[in-house]
Amino acid sequence: MDTKINKLKEIDKTKNPFKVPENYFAQFNEEIMNRLPEKEIIVPEPVSMWDRAKPWVYLAAMFVGLYITINFLVKTPGNGSTTGDQLANQQMLSTSSGNAESYWSTVQITEEEFYQYLEEQLIDDSYFDYMYHQYYLN
Repeated sequence: MDTKINKLKEIDKTKNPFKVPENYFAQFNEEIMNRLPEKEIIVPEPVSMWDRAKPWVYLAAMFVGLYITINFLVKTPGNGSTTGDQLANQQMLSTSSGNAESYWSTVQITEEEFYQYLEEQLIDDSYFDYMYHQYYLN
């Protein structure tokens, strides 16, 4: 063990044991570039008009499909054409709408009855308990 320490002391610390060849860093970049393979130039293919328009056509088709689907879901059966029965129903509804408005304008209810009705609905549907727990228990 003592001999190893003596050998370390014998090493000259002023002299650097590592050496770099002359002009190594000056020619380093050129050497690397010379060793690399040649890069192939790829010519891009021309883009056709259909390839440019394809996303817009697909987008338009999507909106048309969405429009048709919404119209199909919203319309009730038999709304396509108006028959004699449907015309009679429409006329009856238009004449009875005046009756409905007059009915609601003649209904007399006091404010206390209205609040009593709302309270009963809240208790029956358990909303009162829900609101109570939200307000007082949190």
